[in-house]
Amino acid sequence: MSQTTRFDQRAVALVELRGTRTEFEMFESALAERGWPVLAKRGGEASAVTDRSVRYTVEARFPGSRINAVRGARERIEVISDELQLDLNVEVVDRVVRDPVDRPHWFAYDRPEAHPDPASLSGWQRRAQKWRVRSAETLGRCDTGRQITAVSAQAAQVLADSPLPGARPQPGSVAVRRPLGADTEVRGTLGTSRESSKLMPRLYALGAFELFLGIQLAGARAAGFGWWICVLLACGTVCAASFVLRRAVPEATRLFSLVCALVLGGAAVVLGALIVRTEPAAGYGARVGAFTLGIVVVLNGVRLLVRQWSWQRTAPWLLPALLPIVLGFLSPLGLGLHPFYLDAFQLEAEDVEIPEVYQFLASLKLALCMSLWVVALAFLGYMKHLHLYVKDRWLANMLLLVLSTVLLVSGVGTLGVLSAAEAGTRAVTDAKHGRTPAAYFGIAPEWVCAHPIGNPETIPVDGGEFVPARPYLKVGDAAGVVVLWEEDKGQALRMPMAKLRIVPADRRPASCR
Repeated sequence: MSQTTRFDQRAVALVELRGTRTEFEMFESALAERGWPVLAKRGGEASAVTDRSVRYTVEARFPGSRINAVRGARERIEVISDELQLDLNVEVVDRVVRDPVDRPHWFAYDRPEAHPDPASLSGWQRRAQKWRVRSAETLGRCDTGRQITAVSAQAAQVLADSPLPGARPQPGSVAVRRPLGADTEVRGTLGTSRESSKLMPRLYALGAFELFLGIQLAGARAAGFGWWICVLLACGTVCAASFVLRRAVPEATRLFSLVCALVLGGAAVVLGALIVRTEPAAGYGARVGAFTLGIVVVLNGVRLLVRQWSWQRTAPWLLPALLPIVLGFLSPLGLGLHPFYLDAFQLEAEDVEIPEVYQFLASLKLALCMSLWVVALAFLGYMKHLHLYVKDRWLANMLLLVLSTVLLVSGVGTLGVLSAAEAGTRAVTDAKHGRTPAAYFGIAPEWVCAHPIGNPETIPVDGGEFVPARPYLKVGDAAGVVVLWEEDKGQALRMPMAKLRIVPADRRPASCR
């Protein structure tokens, strides 16, 4: 691991190593490669042939969550022992917590001058003066631009009056104020800058979850079990957002945090209602919201995997995931979804000409289905972030392999091939009942009346007998040959378009006489 890697956790370990001088040098070199300093070393000097027992105090630094960080540090040290075949024992491990104190923020402002004789002012003049003072103290209308961090108002006032080299001098009536929505008095318990910065991503995650719940809640047409579950989860996320905001912004009051959380939740519900209102079909917005949330979760898992390893080590895992995307765009090789849809009509992909845009969209869907196994990589990233997969164990590798295989087969089979075949079967069923099938990636079946031009007996027909008085379902055409599907016999007729005058119909006509 490179020394430039961002470290999230620090742990101190007392390690006993028994071996020769060569093994000690190998262990210290491995620690140096990882950027782990040796804080103390106690024990006798060992030679190249004589064993000695030496105790090291090592500070392990590694990325990941603080959950199971102690276990992660111990297993990372044991990985060095396994790689170098050392007689090593980790005796004590504890997590190091050293975060700078996040002091309250203050802003310097130019205090408005008070009137020398307030009694001579009228009522509206006194109210105007009070508003000028209040806006300067809360809204920052008279701020000088200087920001201060101090534990008390007295210390902040001293820093506000202090001259700084190169900065403009502060006015003589300078004062200090807290940010908007902050307590006027500093609380006794102060947070840490590291913890506050880590809480903001959690607030963003809660906001995204509230948006998802808002979409689900707005999409619930009738009161039921799922509706009440969404309400309870929404209330829980509002409370959690208020708590996280309170921890992330130490200056914010409880009322200010609760109001911000309620506004965030209300905006999520309103946005969800707008999405559901503008959706073309019932439940479409909810599915899009769930799909988007799933993509974000998977990409975050891949990001955590890259942080735990490196791009050089993650690339061999991601290249097989990118390969299906490349193969999915090669529709001329028959790797698209249209052949499985047309198989229900007993047709081939060459019988229907499909626009390139829809070929691209169908290939993109197939590529996403084939890349579903990236979820396994995201799962591995979360496990490594929580220090549950530090050592390479055969059981965990087999479970990961099985999960990847199941996701790959499920994505290609269920979401890809079977979905296209099911759409084709549904289109055939609709046609047999006289309904117009729905379009599928550029294939738009429609009912038509095919009137022959000239003698109908001279028109070449491939696939059956052509009856001009019978309505047909036009599936498509290619290279001047139209495909007409007959619902009674369930067969497709291939005929030249130049010999027919095709009249579309909105619904299936009774007869084409």
